[in-house]
Amino acid sequence: MSAMPALDAQAGSDTREERRGAADRRHHSTWSFFYGGLRPRRRVGRRRGDEQRIFLDWHEPRVLYLALAIVLMSCADALFTLNLLAVGGEELNVLMRALLGQGPHWFLRAKIGLTAASVVALAVAARRRIFGSVPVLGLLKACVFGYVTLIGWELYLLYQVMAEAGGAGMLFGG
Repeated sequence: MSAMPALDAQAGSDTREERRGAADRRHHSTWSFFYGGLRPRRRVGRRRGDEQRIFLDWHEPRVLYLALAIVLMSCADALFTLNLLAVGGEELNVLMRALLGQGPHWFLRAKIGLTAASVVALAVAARRRIFGSVPVLGLLKACVFGYVTLIGWELYLLYQVMAEAGGAGMLFGG
């Protein structure tokens, strides 16, 4: 007889006693969603190389800061774009130009909504790489740099319009 009698007993018979209960305890509820959101468990992968295969419950604060910066700068870009259009500017993005034809509300909803949805998707995948080599976190940083550059350009254009008009009255309806 071996040192593990329970295994010897099971090896001789094909019938095993079912120990599971009828109820499945793995149900998900709204409480589970909120509890998991407030107390995340998975902060790192369990094995080497997991950072490319899993999505985590928790991300570094810098991912949140980058995501918020992108969404806020998208809002500022929309505001500056509408101001530039009011003084004779032209929207170069074909999709946004079509939405502006429907009214500024459609433009704002689409611009901010698409940006926010894209940023959420990128933040979820912040530790991954796209196309096998480009880190998503680097892509978020590039978006911030792009928006900083764009807003700088729009501020320059607004300054030029104000200088030609002789003040801010024309820009802000005064």
